[in-house]
Amino acid sequence: MKMRVMMLGVTGLILSGCFFANDEIKLDDIGNFKITVNEAKGYRRVHLTGLLGNSAMGISDIKTTSRNDELNITLFQKLAGSEYSGTLDKEIALESNIKKITYGSKHEMIWPETFAKFPKIP
Repeated sequence: MKMRVMMLGVTGLILSGCFFANDEIKLDDIGNFKITVNEAKGYRRVHLTGLLGNSAMGISDIKTTSRNDELNITLFQKLAGSEYSGTLDKEIALESNIKKITYGSKHEMIWPETFAKFPKIP
């Protein structure tokens, strides 16, 4: 009997780790995603807005790393509750040497917006 209770407890701990883990949010999972770079004398700021597609999840953390001329932004999610919301409204200071902004572990380019995907209009 004690062994069964112990096994249920261990299983519960393992499963709870899945629910409470920080998972990276995919860029496609953010509806109405918009990035705006505001430039003023002496500084630049990045403003990110959007809404998570899964209403059960909330944005729990943001990680930024810069290397050379690239800023990489990664957002993480957890089960929503009173602590986390699915609304994205974040502002980040931008170093002067940054020329491109990427997202997530795949480093998807999000700024400057490139129009290379679309054919040129004659």
